[in-house]
Amino acid sequence: MKEKRLKGTIKYWNGRKGFGFIDPETGDKQIFVHIKAFTVRKGKPVIGQEVTYTLSADEQGRSRADNVLNAEDDVSSESSSTMIIVGIVVAVIAVSAYLWA
Repeated sequence: MKEKRLKGTIKYWNGRKGFGFIDPETGDKQIFVHIKAFTVRKGKPVIGQEVTYTLSADEQGRSRADNVLNAEDDVSSESSSTMIIVGIVVAVIAVSAYLWA
């Protein structure tokens, strides 16, 4: 089952230490994020950057962000998946129509 992706904005970032906090879109408590949680790194995270992430917990039970993506990258990956599925459906319909003709 696919984990639900949440959306938020980087509220604080300490580039020297490689961590910061995400302000969730829902208005909940800020979520810790480490540089290693970013799946694709295109430059350094910046304050105000919109991201999507999955929620997990550290060894002490505190919430943290994992599988972090720039929100723009996440949207484009969803669009690509949708386009692939649409392409497959069209191909199946075309083959079915050809075989029934």
